[in-house]
Amino acid sequence: MNEEFQPLGDIINSKTTLSQALLFMKEHRYWSETTFDSYQFDVKLFEAYLVNQGLEPTLENGQHLSLVNKWIVQQKENGVAYKTTMRRVAALSSLYSFYTDLGIVQTNAFKASSVPGEHVEPHSRTLEMDDLKKVYRAIEGLEKEAIFIGVPIKLLLFTGFRNHAITKLKVENINWEEGLIVYNQKIRNTKNKMQVLPLPPLFMEELQKHVIERGLTNDDPLCYGIKGLPLKNKQLNALVNKVNDYLNWSGEERVTPHGFRYTIATLLDERGLSVETIKYLLGHSSGTNVDLYLRRNKRKIQQIKDELTKIEEELEGSLKGVTQSEDLEKFTKQDSNKTKTELPYSEEFILRLSISNPELLEKLMMEHYQ
Repeated sequence: MNEEFQPLGDIINSKTTLSQALLFMKEHRYWSETTFDSYQFDVKLFEAYLVNQGLEPTLENGQHLSLVNKWIVQQKENGVAYKTTMRRVAALSSLYSFYTDLGIVQTNAFKASSVPGEHVEPHSRTLEMDDLKKVYRAIEGLEKEAIFIGVPIKLLLFTGFRNHAITKLKVENINWEEGLIVYNQKIRNTKNKMQVLPLPPLFMEELQKHVIERGLTNDDPLCYGIKGLPLKNKQLNALVNKVNDYLNWSGEERVTPHGFRYTIATLLDERGLSVETIKYLLGHSSGTNVDLYLRRNKRKIQQIKDELTKIEEELEGSLKGVTQSEDLEKFTKQDSNKTKTELPYSEEFILRLSISNPELLEKLMMEHYQ
């Protein structure tokens, strides 16, 4: 058969090496020899990395987000300049975009990955599930010492939000009915940036309790520091370091706020979510209408929520003693001497909540009388 009419799958497939795939791609690009040499150098570097990981340097093996993120971390650890790493990621992203469009591979992990900037905190390791269970136990242990950091730490874990987003969240950003965080960021001279993410059910209950106990209004910040003041950007590092100190994690063991972002992305990648869905979790999209945004991304949101719920169940199951859900049940449960028509809250509390957060009060009332 003439090679000109040979099916593409017979020439290039997911088992093709990256170098061979680049050579085929070259025939469909108007690259100068200098540009091609640069691409070829970057591809061979990534191939060598895959081989060192015990993998064949194929298109298929190079499309996993966890591997790509580890490679990016390795670049930084080896002292590679930020701009050089950005160029290498862009080169591999171009290769994978080409073969994603052709249907040869399913995802482009390079497009979903980010490169730590030149002036950001040291890059954190990605935590394993057993590590996250230790983090959960640390949160519980610190609460016994009157150090309450569960809300911001779990927001880091379940949303992948960056530091500045965590500190800007307000109570009004919670959609209680849908179990979502709706983060709107209005940036001057640009489009409105919106991110809508699901939260697992037990954490939603914990947030509800958090708002009630603090008597927060919709305009109040959602997260607070160790001293009880609204959380500032740099203070988030101090909160995470409380976890590190509690677990005696030092050196390369330590986790940073940004490390939780990479951790949730890696967990979801290992559990089979597409790179596009994970990118939705980590990235910001333009939008102004929440209802339209939800309809457009309903499938991604549901996939993320399902997996976060499973992750939460595993983490909660690792705790000994009273879980947050049981704790909340004790907090809201009516006394056995009261009738079913009586509310499990004092008149003073109901009056205060009706002023500070009427939407939450209405939700609690509806749940009580169901």
